[in-house]
Amino acid sequence: MKIIKPVIFFIVICLALIIEATFFSRLKIFGASSNIILVIVISMSFFISERRAFIYAGIAGLLEDIFIGSMIGSNVIVLILTVYLVRTYSSRIIRENIITPLFIIFISSFTYYVLMALIIFIAGNSHLLNIEYVQNIIFGSIYNLLLALVIYPISYLSLHNHRGAN
Repeated sequence: MKIIKPVIFFIVICLALIIEATFFSRLKIFGASSNIILVIVISMSFFISERRAFIYAGIAGLLEDIFIGSMIGSNVIVLILTVYLVRTYSSRIIRENIITPLFIIFISSFTYYVLMALIIFIAGNSHLLNIEYVQNIIFGSIYNLLLALVIYPISYLSLHNHRGAN
């Protein structure tokens, strides 16, 4: 049974990458793309152990870097940092109340995009940071919030009863 959960996670992330790269790459809100992987990882991190959340964030970030990333390692670093911040500052949230986790997912999306901008700047690609990127931060976070309206309840229903078993 222990091997099934990571395998299911791997399959879910791979399917999300395919959906993100095909369907959602064409479905943009004010030019902003969604980040389904971020929403899934943050939604799951509320219900799994801290260690497993970091491992899943690293695996998801690596798969995202390999599949659609331009800077290998950037998504790994940013996803792990984002999960760390979520786990550190949201330990007392009420998971049954959908408003609080959705707010945290929105803030996490915003944080993710800001951290990615920092990595882009450090990598010497600051020419990519323009008004369009700022719009992507704002509208991408809103887009992720809309996706979280669907993804978080699914995570809650599938993982809430298994919390503490990991």
